[in-house]
Amino acid sequence: MIYYKLTNCMVGRLAKLAGFIKALEGIGFKFDVNRFNHRLKLQKYVYLARRYGFDLGYHYNLYIRGPYSPELANDYYALKEDMPKEHVDLPEDFFRLVKGKSERWLELAATLVMIKERYPDISEEEMINLVIGNKPFANIEELKGILAKLKKHHAI
Repeated sequence: MIYYKLTNCMVGRLAKLAGFIKALEGIGFKFDVNRFNHRLKLQKYVYLARRYGFDLGYHYNLYIRGPYSPELANDYYALKEDMPKEHVDLPEDFFRLVKGKSERWLELAATLVMIKERYPDISEEEMINLVIGNKPFANIEELKGILAKLKKHHAI
């Protein structure tokens, strides 16, 4: 197990992350670090929340299941139940976008957002083709629907 000393900056980031997780309870998500699907969803929630002004400075890479931040993983493993939680105020658009979404939907949505961020001038058709090239389980209609939802909720 790796132990690291928490700096004041890291403590502040953890308090914000804890507050974000608390805010997600409002849409029925009760984070359990021991559940893979919860860790996967939290990675995507935090990634997508950046589009709404909630940016804790995590660096992301595109991995097998979409955008992933090892720093975020370190932070959610470092969270403690009695840790202070900083209030997080996110627009309703964020919660409407992610509420009730499956791991698959969140993976595809976050991947589309990452592609658009990295290639701002890319067409929707090119985005869809890139995603399908990396995630052959996805289909064109599904991705078009996700893109429409991302646009509707101002995430892309």
